[in-house]
Amino acid sequence: MEPATPSVIDPPANVLLVHEKHCEPAVCPDLCHDTGATADLRVSFADNRPDRPDPDEVTGKVGLLTVGDVLIEDAAESARDFDQRVVVDAVRDPTDLSAIGVAVSRFCKHWSDERLTVCFDSLDALLRSTPPKDVFQFVHVLTNRLSSVDAYAHFHFDPTRHDDRVVSTFGEIFDAVVAEAGSEDSLPEATDEDVAELLAAWTDGTDDSDSELEFAVEPSTEATDEDIARILGN
Repeated sequence: MEPATPSVIDPPANVLLVHEKHCEPAVCPDLCHDTGATADLRVSFADNRPDRPDPDEVTGKVGLLTVGDVLIEDAAESARDFDQRVVVDAVRDPTDLSAIGVAVSRFCKHWSDERLTVCFDSLDALLRSTPPKDVFQFVHVLTNRLSSVDAYAHFHFDPTRHDDRVVSTFGEIFDAVVAEAGSEDSLPEATDEDVAELLAAWTDGTDDSDSELEFAVEPSTEATDEDIARILGN
C-alpha cells in the first residue's frame, strides 16, 4: 500500500485513512473541508459520537448518522428534513449493514445536488461485530454509491488491529490511501498473492485471474436504496 497525501488527491474520490485508533488524525479535516463542500456527512458509532453543531454556526449542511446508539430513537424518513442545516439519523444495530448502507444512501439521494464530503469513523467498529468478508462487500457497494454522487469520502481504519492481508485487501477498494503522520510504519506488507487469495475468497471467486479481481473492485453503475438493501441483506 503506497500512501498519498490529501493535496495530491483529486476529488471526488474514496479514500482509506489509516491511523492508530488512539491518534486523532490531523488530516481528517483536510479530507472534508478543503474541497468547497456544501454538505458534510459524518458517520460515527456510539462510542465516538460527535457533538451536534449549532445550526446557526453551520455553513452549508451537516448530516450526523450514528450507528449503535440505543439512546437515539429511530425516525421515519418523512420526519427527517434534509433541507435543514443539521440532519440527524441513527441505525440501532451495528451489525445491520443493509440499514447502514440505506441510511447513507438516503443522504446521497437528498443531497445529490450538493458537493458532498463523507467521514466514516470507522471500519474497525464494523469489524468488531461483523466478519471481514461481509464488511468488505458492504464497503465495496457503499463506495460505489458515494461515487455515483461524486462524493469526497474517507473511511478511518486502524491497520494495527488487523492482519496485513485484511488491510491490504480493503485497500483495493479505494482510490487512494492516506496515512496519518507516524502511522506509515503500520502499513501492511502483504504480498500480491496474499491479497489475491483473500480477495477471491471474499468475492466468492473461483478464479484468481486479473479479470476476476478487477471485476470485484471496479466501480459499478449507480446503486439505489433498494439495490443496497438487497445486496447487503443476505
